[in-house]
Amino acid sequence: MIKKIISYVLVSLLGFALNFFSISVFGRTVDSSVFQVATINALAQGVYDGDYTYGKLMKHGDFGLGTFLGINGEMVAVDGHFYQIESDGTLKLVTANQITPFAEVTHFKPSLHHTLNNLANYQDLGKHISAGFPNKNIPYAIRIDGTFKALKLRSFRKQKEPYPLLAQASENQAIFHLQNVTGSLVGFWFPEYWEGIAVAGFHFHFITKDHTMGGHVLEVNLGNGELAMEPLYQVQVYLPNTRSFAKANLSAEELDESVKKAEGGT
Repeated sequence: MIKKIISYVLVSLLGFALNFFSISVFGRTVDSSVFQVATINALAQGVYDGDYTYGKLMKHGDFGLGTFLGINGEMVAVDGHFYQIESDGTLKLVTANQITPFAEVTHFKPSLHHTLNNLANYQDLGKHISAGFPNKNIPYAIRIDGTFKALKLRSFRKQKEPYPLLAQASENQAIFHLQNVTGSLVGFWFPEYWEGIAVAGFHFHFITKDHTMGGHVLEVNLGNGELAMEPLYQVQVYLPNTRSFAKANLSAEELDESVKKAEGGT
């Protein structure tokens, strides 16, 4: 009886040790992951429908960005709140039954922190952020809370079928400017080798501190802010089971340039 108890205790301790090892490997957590719906090249090809609801997406993260059926505006998620940014920059809460053709979310647990000051444009901001990457071959979830001297933002207007390519839709995007506002940049950085699957480089959406305005960031002038980053060691991509996704030519050579034209930034 005593031998059985000892054996049970040893097995339990071994199980705990293995479980702990699976949680923490080389000082990082294996659940530092990003969940993505579809690919950015599919969006570039005009695949604006889908079969993945925001109700499902919300289970995969509390922080991220994306869009909606017919690219009807932009999505920003911060602190577990999901918002739809309409074509005038105003926000409304996302409902669980809405569809996303493209989105990226994570359970944000930043481990890297820096202070940023007086960065006059997107390029300067990008240089200062990337200087803090300990590993430039993995993606990062990035948040900057601060005061912004100026922001150039956009939100797509809802598209009608047959859907145009993303580059064509961007020619009629709603662009608006904010000045001297407090809020947050919410986004991701992916290495160049992810081009076509995700947006290679930086991809940010903005939300004001009072959660009333926002948009996709095209240009930024940061006064001062606090940078928080989470290295991401796993990427899970959901591929839609739709006719439009199945028929899309996702290997077209011109798609990468189309994404850069539509997404802007750096």
